[in-house]
Amino acid sequence: MESKRINRLLDGVIYLLLIIFLSSSGFSDMPPPSGWYQQNMTNWLNNINSLVFTDSLTGYIATASDQAGHNYILKTTNGGENWFELLYQYNIAGFRSMKFINKDTGFVLGLDYLYITKNAGVNWYTKYIPAIPSDMYPLNVDTIFCVDEQSIIGGFYRTTDGGTSWTKLINFGSGNPTRVYFYDKNNGFIVRWNELHKTTNGGYNWFGIPTGGRFDDICFIDSLIGYKTYVSMRKTTDGGLNWTVQQLPQTFGTSATTISAINKDTVWSTGGVLSSNGYKGIVYITTNGGENWGFQIPLVNSTNSSQYKYIYFINSKNGWAYLNYAYLDTIRGVHTTTGGSDTTIYTSVNNNISILNRNYELFQNYPNPFNSITNVKFKMLNSGFAKIKIYDITGKMVRVLTSKKYEAGEHIVRFDASELPSGVYFYKLEISGDNGKIYSETRKMILIK
Repeated sequence: MESKRINRLLDGVIYLLLIIFLSSSGFSDMPPPSGWYQQNMTNWLNNINSLVFTDSLTGYIATASDQAGHNYILKTTNGGENWFELLYQYNIAGFRSMKFINKDTGFVLGLDYLYITKNAGVNWYTKYIPAIPSDMYPLNVDTIFCVDEQSIIGGFYRTTDGGTSWTKLINFGSGNPTRVYFYDKNNGFIVRWNELHKTTNGGYNWFGIPTGGRFDDICFIDSLIGYKTYVSMRKTTDGGLNWTVQQLPQTFGTSATTISAINKDTVWSTGGVLSSNGYKGIVYITTNGGENWGFQIPLVNSTNSSQYKYIYFINSKNGWAYLNYAYLDTIRGVHTTTGGSDTTIYTSVNNNISILNRNYELFQNYPNPFNSITNVKFKMLNSGFAKIKIYDITGKMVRVLTSKKYEAGEHIVRFDASELPSGVYFYKLEISGDNGKIYSETRKMILIK
């Protein structure tokens, strides 16, 4: 009897140790309550310049230079729980842009060298670039584009043999490009003079898109649909000729940095901060192609003094959001294996400001803030059909203020909100164009009773 009791006790101890081992090893099928959990980095405190994941376990980081001139390429093989050094470099420039075109082949931009791996970072070799590039974009293992922003000697470069030889296709003199992105071998974009330029013949010729703006990050879902960020988020549906401003949730700090697009409907972005019981970094998400944007708070029980800068999703479930620097010495980012938080708070109405072909103008309502009654003013250069809709903070339409044909000129519509509660509202002007398209613009107003 005594031996059976001891055996049961030993079985219980072994079971308990097994549970502890499985929990510490990450073999839990219970996701964190918020859908996100924190990831730390204790050995490397360099600023992060680039973050890439190639599957749910494998990821890479390219770091900036620290004060001593140390730069690293890091790798994780367990989804970001631990990182180890792949490559070390000593210079003041640091590793910059990093791109992987498949799970094995990756490119990292150094001071004047391109670092290339074809076996998932086990080995690296370098290709000299006859420039000091500020950005690069590999289309495939052979065709790579880079830009050098230096005046007079800089320009736009291309290689078609994997970096063995480079050709400077164009030099703009002053105002050489700072950023580059290509969708395919013919269609690409650069930033020059804080202005967007596009090529349709592989970089031999460029034309400016004056109101397109610059980009910090840019990605295309297909040849027509794309997104880009530079403080604001913008979307194109015609290959980059026109861009519309996306209305992100109005939080304490509203801006957009990097983009991770899963498909044409689901897109993630970083850059915002929520001020509620301390500053919290948030991530943006749309699941309907930008019609509405919401946000998630990855760490609901913790504060974060900075915005998440980098975001990367490999599918609808697995994603990461990272700071570019270490917060409180070790905190770098968050990870989800469930697609993020269970609840996404939608607080925006899409702001489809047509960049070109605008034949109207929507003014700020007055007074604003207002108590019950305010005036909405708009201007039309041509006669046509106009509609104004009112939305609440959740994106729900609460009123159609007007819907009729207007003559050219300025018009004022009175809005009586006496039956609505105090809060933030959006008013959206929609204009029917002669080409059948709907042009629109959205502004925010505040009702205080």
